[in-house]
Order: sequence, then C-alpha cells, then structure tokens
Amino acid sequence: MSQLADNSCGNAPRNLRLLALTIAIMSLPLTTGCWVQSVYPFYEESDVVVDPGLVGNWEGDSELKSCLLKIGLDPAARTYIIEVAKLGDIKTAAQCQAATFEGKLVQIGAQKFLDVVPDQEKCWAAPLDSLMKVETDKQKLVLTPLDPDWMANAMDDKSVKLLGRTQEFGVLPRFVAVTLVSSTSDLRDFLRAHGSEKSVFSETGRMAFQRK
Repeated sequence: MSQLADNSCGNAPRNLRLLALTIAIMSLPLTTGCWVQSVYPFYEESDVVVDPGLVGNWEGDSELKSCLLKIGLDPAARTYIIEVAKLGDIKTAAQCQAATFEGKLVQIGAQKFLDVVPDQEKCWAAPLDSLMKVETDKQKLVLTPLDPDWMANAMDDKSVKLLGRTQEFGVLPRFVAVTLVSSTSDLRDFLRAHGSEKSVFSETGRMAFQRK
C-alpha cells in the first residue's frame, strides 16, 4: 500500500484498476488494498447461472494491457476457474500479477454479478468473497467492483442495512477498504435494492477486456 500511496494522483485510476484486479484475485487482507469484501457469499445456489460466453481468453484494455484473463468452466459445479497471467512482454506502469481464483456467476434481479474467491489451495489468507458487476458481449467483458467509498458512506449514514468494518489509508490518493459481515440474505436484499444503481459500483475500478 505504501508504494501505491507514493504515486501521483494522476496515476491513481491506473493503479486502482490493477489493484482491483489483484484484490479480486487474491482476496488480500484489509491492510493491502481498496476493495469491498464479504465474510459470506453474496448469493445462494438458486441465484447461480451459467453463461458459456464468458469462457475463453481475454486481453486487458488500457492499463490492464499486461494482463490475460483465462476463464474456464466446470459445468457440473457451475463454477468458473479464472486464471490471470502476464501477457507476453507488454510493459505498463502497473504490471499484472499471476493468480488463480474461482467464481460464480449469479443473477439477482436483472443484473448479473461475479462472486469470486481465491483458490484456497494457493492462497494463505482466509477466503473472502468479492463481487463485480458483469457486462459482456461476444468480444468484450467488463467487470466493475463495488465502490468502497460509496459502501463506507452508506454504512455510516445507515442508508443500507449492512454491517462491516471500514479502514482508510493514505491522503492523496486516499484508499478505503470495507469488509462486510452481514448474512447472505442481507447481501442479496442489498443487491436487489441497489444492484442496478451505477453509483454503487466503482468507475475507477472498472476493468475492461477484449476477447483474444
């Protein structure tokens, strides 16, 4: 975190996108990044859906050009196996880190989300769930995480019925990390009420990929 905090404000959006991808992959503890994570899943099994169109290799756009997203599917378990790898010798200011995690595609209301957890065999930290809004067509995949600032403010002013812990780091740029401890039932209620609201999701953390 100290290295990111030393970067200029102009580099903040670039670093946040890579940080978002890294944290989604590794589900690191609060002291390492800016993210909304949950002790409990955001979904029940009845919410899980499968979209074969997600399967394949996806190249990162813009600041994520050094990242290759490889998505496979275990149809029996309805689980996506997601591997992030460095793409060739592409050099960007924020370099991609290799990792593997598992994801469930869930539909709550009209919106689809990807609930991801780290591969438990490869991650030393306790597995925490992270949620990203999914937008996709045949050639493009966009993943947008929950906005930690929005979540922290909403929890503070009691406009959402969620419980959790908020931590802040740095000054310019400022980083926020939220760990939710609310039940899956409460998380699903939250997504039904707010899942279609653009402000709930982080535009600076938005990650776009093109099919390779």
